[in-house]
Amino acid sequence: MIFEEFKRFRKERPDEAAFLISAGDRSVPVSWRRFTDDIATVCWIIEKHAPASKIALLGENSYEWMVAHAACLFSGAVAIPVETGLSAQEIAARMKTVGAKVLLHSALYAEKAHEVAALAPPLATGGFGTRKTDFFIKSALAAIGLLSKSIWHRKSVDVDRTAMIVFTSGTTSEPRGVELSISSLETFVESTSAALAMKPGDRSLMLLPLHHVFGIAATYTMLTRGVALGVCPDFRRIYDAFERFSVNFAFLVPALADILAAKIKTKGPSAEAALGQPIDWILTGGAPLTRRTYDSLTELGVKTISGYGLTETAACYSMSVSSDEPRPCSAGKVSSARGVETKVSPEGELLTRGPNVMRGYYGMPEATAKAIDADGWYHTGDVGRIDEDGYVWITGRLSRTIVLSSGKKVSPEELEAKLTAIDGILEALVSGDGATRDVRAEVYAAIPENEVQAKVALLNRTLPVHQRIKLVTTRDEPFPRTASGKIKLPPPAATNA
Repeated sequence: MIFEEFKRFRKERPDEAAFLISAGDRSVPVSWRRFTDDIATVCWIIEKHAPASKIALLGENSYEWMVAHAACLFSGAVAIPVETGLSAQEIAARMKTVGAKVLLHSALYAEKAHEVAALAPPLATGGFGTRKTDFFIKSALAAIGLLSKSIWHRKSVDVDRTAMIVFTSGTTSEPRGVELSISSLETFVESTSAALAMKPGDRSLMLLPLHHVFGIAATYTMLTRGVALGVCPDFRRIYDAFERFSVNFAFLVPALADILAAKIKTKGPSAEAALGQPIDWILTGGAPLTRRTYDSLTELGVKTISGYGLTETAACYSMSVSSDEPRPCSAGKVSSARGVETKVSPEGELLTRGPNVMRGYYGMPEATAKAIDADGWYHTGDVGRIDEDGYVWITGRLSRTIVLSSGKKVSPEELEAKLTAIDGILEALVSGDGATRDVRAEVYAAIPENEVQAKVALLNRTLPVHQRIKLVTTRDEPFPRTASGKIKLPPPAATNA
């Protein structure tokens, strides 16, 4: 589907914009002809110099990053997106784990890339837009010209092989390398295309971090729908990007949704008044969206919908339908993509199987067997329910559930949602001791500690006895978070003794 759609746009819409690049105070289009020509060129380089290799990509969101990633998918290489916030030592360890042969990087991360190469020989490096890269590109263009054919003359590509290794966010454990195929990505594309209103000529942003599966899957979805993508390398300037590129809709993590809402409020009473045109919808994923942010965006006239998935399911499990009435706090409707199945286990765990599910954790057969049972069901580790309309409601993580000595269970996530719904409490992390039956909370707040204590005491009056929070502590700064916006959790022993 992805390869075929790129071929079709190359043939039928060669001069229309695939990307929009900032140039001063203007945006400059990059056509489908240019985009697919660049992919073909990098494919030739990979097939000539590093055939079927594992190739890591390190850099901020950019047009060149997407060209390199698509070339890996279509040439038979394996793309390994790298989180830019990792240290050189952490990146080198991952490169050794998966056996990466090449590390491609942007100019901004050239120094870090060279540090990684020194720590993980014989890793070769190459930068976007360097003299060395230009030499390879010239050779490729000459060869393609002599052959008079490129990747686009092929009928198809192998969609079932491992095409990417994407590392999990590692909120509670060491990150694992998840093997995903092009077919896995295509289930997200199919599901999203059926659920959301997108059409050729629309404009959006390549805004989510491309080292995260949600960002990768969302980007390919928009490209296959003919949406022109504005390149936004600096997520802190999200409002400027919305304004510059006249965005119709966007995929966001909740942290970016917060930033967008706050910025719009400083500019006008609604998104349309501030930006000069309405935002049709935004879809949030990667982490739960608070009710406060949902209400704030709704007041600004922005329809906010949600999706749910994991790295192991190529971000595909459920997604709201943009034409439906909003269902705040729902994780959307189960995927309608072909072959994708979903259900809830007797223990209340959400399960799925189908082409969206990973091929496995790289080099970890035991962990893979534990995650995917003998019948092919992937165990998400999330507790929830699926209602009669197919909407998913997540109540917490199986691994975080606090089991009290009385046998009663407490969901930290449910209590965290109640805490952050309190005016003045911005973030919360709930833990507990099953033996003593103590439920504890640590919060980051914009109000004094005595007000926090008083408001939590009022909340306790509305809760069953076993859910009441015995101890509340405050912190002076926000909780550290993963790239997808999830709070990094302490080790399990500290969370649920």
